[in-house]
Amino acid sequence: MAWEGPGFVDRHTHLLRVAAGRVAACDPSDPEGVQAYHRRVIERWSTPMDEPEQPLALDDGLRGALERALDGAAALGLVEVTEAGMHDWTYLEALLALRARGPLAVRVRLLVASGIADADRMQRIGDPWLELVGVKFYADGWLGARTCAMRAPFADRPDDTGILFLDADTLARRADPFAEAGWTIATHAIGDRAIEVVLDGYERLFGSDCPAAAPRIEHAQVLAPDLVRRMADLGVVACIQPSFAVADARTARAALGEQRWEHAYRWDALVDAGVRVVAGSDFPVAPLEPLVGLQLLCTGETLDRRRTGAPTLSLERALAAMTDAGAGTVVLSDDPHRIPEDEVAGIEVVEARPAAG
Repeated sequence: MAWEGPGFVDRHTHLLRVAAGRVAACDPSDPEGVQAYHRRVIERWSTPMDEPEQPLALDDGLRGALERALDGAAALGLVEVTEAGMHDWTYLEALLALRARGPLAVRVRLLVASGIADADRMQRIGDPWLELVGVKFYADGWLGARTCAMRAPFADRPDDTGILFLDADTLARRADPFAEAGWTIATHAIGDRAIEVVLDGYERLFGSDCPAAAPRIEHAQVLAPDLVRRMADLGVVACIQPSFAVADARTARAALGEQRWEHAYRWDALVDAGVRVVAGSDFPVAPLEPLVGLQLLCTGETLDRRRTGAPTLSLERALAAMTDAGAGTVVLSDDPHRIPEDEVAGIEVVEARPAAG
């Protein structure tokens, strides 16, 4: 029997970038290559969100590629996607051209990469189908590559505490004109030291207005109880990736050791503390299919049912993080509440219905 519920929303994806054929600056599956790239970036006193890129050409090829990507996202059950770091204003121009022809297949939200963000240029569109929402900054590296910024050295690299691209003062200073204009501030932070620095920056930037501003931390993987409490007290939003705890389980244990692993990927602790938790795939690093992410988040197992010991969320909590009734509805071939959690990824999407207003 078909089931209708709130539509799936991907609040952190690189769908447009992939559609445009832009190759990542480094291969996520090559930890040494990622580490070399991150070290080159920090040597330039830059961040991955500030690195220049070759301009895109605004043509039918780009418009067609973006349209196909949005159609594909809708077929997977998504009603809204957020591009987590738009590196070229041409994406917006192409999307505006598509929107002029009619509704988009899914609602699109754009976080502008800090390297091209311009407070004078950024204007709200006021369109439920397409909107600029904020600016994305980048505080540290990745866990698998051992470049996320850590309070203490990695368990398997006793002299290495990772890379910190932004300190608190720099983040607060750079984000200030956008925060003043009411834009959402979202910052990539994976390691516990980076999360602490970002929270320091947000506290300096927003003060007592932080809960109303609801700035985001993207990923928030290496947590500690004091960081969870601070996120709750400040009203900071955590944007988590449903599949990461499962995909990262082996490498995260090696990098963190068992004691720190116990506090990592603890989305349940965030929810229990009152932190607002939203979800995004981080496609193409992880699958775009929301039902795949939902199953992994609920079971802590791989799709072939291999147990990883990854932290999990209940189905209700997972759905709350991954869906938004205000963005639309999704019709599925079966009710995810009525089937085993390890079969959720096999549910078929009948229809995705984005909200027009």
